Amino acid sequence: MQTRLIALVCALLAAPVAFAQAPPYTPSAVEKLYAELATLPPAERTKRLEEGARKEGAIVVVHTLRGELGSGHMALFQRRYPFLKVESTTDVGSQDAAERLYAEETSGRHLTDVISVSTTDLAEVFAKNYVARYPTPAVEALTPKFKSFAEPDGRYNLFFWSEHAISYNSDLVAPKDAPKDWMDLCNPAFKGGVSFDPAEVRFIAGLYAILGEAQTLKLFECIGKNDPIIQRGHSQRMELMLAGDHIVQGDNYLYHGLTIKRKNPKAPYVMVFSAPIIAGLGGSSINRNAPHPYASALYVDWTVSTESQEYLARQLRGPVTIKHPYLPDDVTLVNAVDPPKDVAARLMAAWLRDVEKKR
Repeated sequence: MQTRLIALVCALLAAPVAFAQAPPYTPSAVEKLYAELATLPPAERTKRLEEGARKEGAIVVVHTLRGELGSGHMALFQRRYPFLKVESTTDVGSQDAAERLYAEETSGRHLTDVISVSTTDLAEVFAKNYVARYPTPAVEALTPKFKSFAEPDGRYNLFFWSEHAISYNSDLVAPKDAPKDWMDLCNPAFKGGVSFDPAEVRFIAGLYAILGEAQTLKLFECIGKNDPIIQRGHSQRMELMLAGDHIVQGDNYLYHGLTIKRKNPKAPYVMVFSAPIIAGLGGSSINRNAPHPYASALYVDWTVSTESQEYLARQLRGPVTIKHPYLPDDVTLVNAVDPPKDVAARLMAAWLRDVEKKR
């Protein structure tokens, strides 16, 4: 456990440096193709993509929407483009997917076409210029809120997001004590009853984006004094809270609880929409040396199609071009961007010391 925590701190410290050390940028053959395609009228561009993809006949995607969620998404794409042989991996985590591309490209083995990952895990492949700059008109489909989160050079193209937010057991929390904001997790009424996963870089970065350093440090201190429950496993913690094991969750994916409540409408599950929600953004990045560049572009554009986005919404994941399946339109979303390395180190140290009690 301690080794993992040290690795998390190192990741936070390394990310800003990695961007600063990026080698000089020279467009690859794949990127030159994409720049040429960007000059074409939309209809001609689409025709070129499909013709090129038919000739390639294949695509290799590492998709980190795991299990049935990811395989179902890829099956839709396969049905949409039956002339492609689709090879997809849906059993790895986001960081592992980015590391796979990094290892392949470092060794000169150009195997993977596209990785679909959390955007916060792309620092190292960005640093080495291992992903293509892909300008695409498909970004015009993004809602205004998500256009503001888009990557200017197209090194990733957004197509989904997931949330870190507050929820509680309404059988165990009195209406007068119901949390409305992040600092409410310090309410003495919740002493010994608020659960968190062990240190998560994205969650801590999100709190920093919402509160700033001073308030985040204050939050960690008072959470620690409130005797938090630290237990690994988002799904497991949600099930325990709804079973009455504890009363509030300060770090979870809301869709876990909503899935349970849809199966059992009497489940005492309440989501807090008044507090800013941490948005974990997910996008697709194309290998700058992609073996199948036309099929790769076709896939990335398809991910923001109505077909793809409606599938994600049905699975209670966050679409980026259509209305969210359960969040109100007026919720505040905050992107979990890594803080400066010195701030990141102080925040992680404070979490470990104050919340997890690691002295």
